[in-house]
Amino acid sequence: MIESRLPYEISLSPNAAAAPCARLVLKDRLKEWGLTELLEDASTVTGELVANAASLGQDFAVRLIPEAGALLIEVVDSSPNEPQIKDAFGDSDAEDGRGLLIVDALAAGWGVRRENGQKVVWARIVP
Repeated sequence: MIESRLPYEISLSPNAAAAPCARLVLKDRLKEWGLTELLEDASTVTGELVANAASLGQDFAVRLIPEAGALLIEVVDSSPNEPQIKDAFGDSDAEDGRGLLIVDALAAGWGVRRENGQKVVWARIVP
């Protein structure tokens, strides 16, 4: 079905349910798109990107874009601040700040761009 391969977007609020909700939607879409082999890495990356966006305290969106055998995950928010990879060997007591290290390790590529005045943090997941 051609329609089943269309990009999917969900709007989320910054709360504790955001990441689990995004991962549930991700699981359903990957199953529908026949990309379940990407689920483990895509779920982890989605959770990290959503946690970063939720920490900003404002609504945001998650886009899931199927590609030929791959998945593009985009998280869109209105923050002017770009995410930064934190030092893995810095403050060992820090409870956050290392999510982008995980994204960097699991994604084939990731980055940040501006689109219509909003920030888009993206990651590409491949088998």
